[in-house]
Amino acid sequence: MTISEAPLSVPTSTASVPPSATPEALHVSEPEVPWAEDWGGEGSGVRLKLLMADVEGAVFTVRIQMRPGTQLPPHLHTGAVHAFTHAGEWCYLEYPDSPSSRAGSYLYEPAGSTHTLKVSDTCPEVTDATFIVHGAMIHYAEDGSVAAVGDAATHLRDYFAALRAQGTPLPKLIRGGTSGYTDEA
Repeated sequence: MTISEAPLSVPTSTASVPPSATPEALHVSEPEVPWAEDWGGEGSGVRLKLLMADVEGAVFTVRIQMRPGTQLPPHLHTGAVHAFTHAGEWCYLEYPDSPSSRAGSYLYEPAGSTHTLKVSDTCPEVTDATFIVHGAMIHYAEDGSVAAVGDAATHLRDYFAALRAQGTPLPKLIRGGTSGYTDEA
């Protein structure tokens, strides 16, 4: 039997699928999710919203805004990244022949990609992008040593800590594993 001849076991209607077997589609109203200001330290030029963190699935989604001229530390991705640019302009310093990401751009980063994100110095607006990050980010110090590791768990922890420090109410976010909402709010 070939794969195309294999019988499919597909429900013929939603009535035949028990509600407990159907994962819930989860929604977050992004405008209601607060910004963590000065993400990465005071004067960083970066603010971040964590939209989803699936620790078990090793994936998280962030929306980041960066002022003109902002440069992030070099980092390596252990998994793939999908980036959608909403406004502004940014590039990777290690890839000068690659086009800059601008409003409407989609960028795919394969696992193992190492780079330094740089926002254009001449861009007149804040650069705004959403990143779906699989795996971890290994951040490097200037001497090449590992400075920090960022993943779904650390982003969840650090985002809520930043909001608490700002005195900002904690939102409900999408979490992974058994799929549901965070209990922080």
